[in-house]
Amino acid sequence: MYKTLRVLIGLALLCVAPAAQAQYIGNTPYSRYGLGEINTNPGNARNAGMAGAGISAANSYQANISNPALLYYNSITVFDMGIRGQVKTISNGEQTQRDGNANLANLSLVVPISKRWSSALSLRPYSDVSYEINAVMPLQANPRARVVQGYKGEGGLSELSFGNGVRIAKGLTVGASASYIFGTITKEASSLIQDDSLSGLSTERVVYSERTRYHDFLFKGGVNYRHELKEKLFLSVGGTYSFERQMNANRRNSYERRTIYDGIIDENIMPDSADGKVLVPQSWQAGIALDNGTNMTLVADFSTQQWSKFRNFDGEQELADSYRLAVGGEFTPDATAIGSYLQRITYRGGLYYGKTPYEVNGTQVKDKGVTVGFTLPIGRSTIYDLYQLNAALGYGQRGTTANGLIAERYFQFSAGITINSRWFIKRRIE
Repeated sequence: MYKTLRVLIGLALLCVAPAAQAQYIGNTPYSRYGLGEINTNPGNARNAGMAGAGISAANSYQANISNPALLYYNSITVFDMGIRGQVKTISNGEQTQRDGNANLANLSLVVPISKRWSSALSLRPYSDVSYEINAVMPLQANPRARVVQGYKGEGGLSELSFGNGVRIAKGLTVGASASYIFGTITKEASSLIQDDSLSGLSTERVVYSERTRYHDFLFKGGVNYRHELKEKLFLSVGGTYSFERQMNANRRNSYERRTIYDGIIDENIMPDSADGKVLVPQSWQAGIALDNGTNMTLVADFSTQQWSKFRNFDGEQELADSYRLAVGGEFTPDATAIGSYLQRITYRGGLYYGKTPYEVNGTQVKDKGVTVGFTLPIGRSTIYDLYQLNAALGYGQRGTTANGLIAERYFQFSAGITINSRWFIKRRIE
């Protein structure tokens, strides 16, 4: 077991460097605003199968990283690694484009410290930026010429988190986490004049390049209470609160002359560098769960963040308050069934609806979708080791083609492996 775990951790670490800056979402025009596309799933593939819900739904054999207060329920060591991807179709009512990508979604290690305390170290995307927009406009001074304007962005932020969960009374657990947010976002705006009366003019374009590096700590607290209503029926309520923070940022910008094939003619024209801050607003999540203590759980979560308080590097307000409602559940027919593998599979499903932080032309963009998920046991389970394969699928819609907006239809997929292992056990030889 230890050899297998070391190999998996080694492979995961090899993925960390490129995954910290790569995007798992294809062309997303709305990611040009704020810090980009914010990751709305604070958990893993298990949560993704339940529409991202699970703030109050503890699971002894899954990494409970969505709420640090739930870490207490991980009484044995849990290693979890997952990937996430998306295939997306975007449309403005006249043109349609399809994009897709995939990358590391989460990497977590949960270790019990004592009977009342467990700790976790995790890495996941915090936000992603990936867009490319082109617009063509006539040049009024010359009817034979036109201006081609381009906007492009890439990069994103990653979150390295250290969390702890402690039981302070029967059914009552609390937790806290400190996250280091880091990453770089690059944005470019270019102009190209096309005029068939001038040779060579349409092969060069002027590009304004802006590269901003972010880094700072974010802090989150969590609480959860689980109570037995009656035999085989438990109620859990929980929540998390993330504190407002002024995040450090350093921006470097310059102008460049490039060919239409991205060959650089002149670079670092009028370079400039400045330090500043962006305000990341507070957020909170609340959840409720019902379970029978064995094989069934029903969950409902609500989350909101005051993105209207967000201020970008230039001190500008460009976002609106967001919220998200998700409901879901999971069911395992019989985890101990020997004669039927299908009965040992955990089945999940969920629905979500919400308003994103993006407000364009006076219209706030809405997001809704449906998800399904599974956990497949791998090999033979023992008192020392338990292997699981997690998967989730989802379909959603965001935005509209009305009022000059862009509509997105996307298909999401998540997959991951979870390993439960009992560490620090003294084996006796008789």
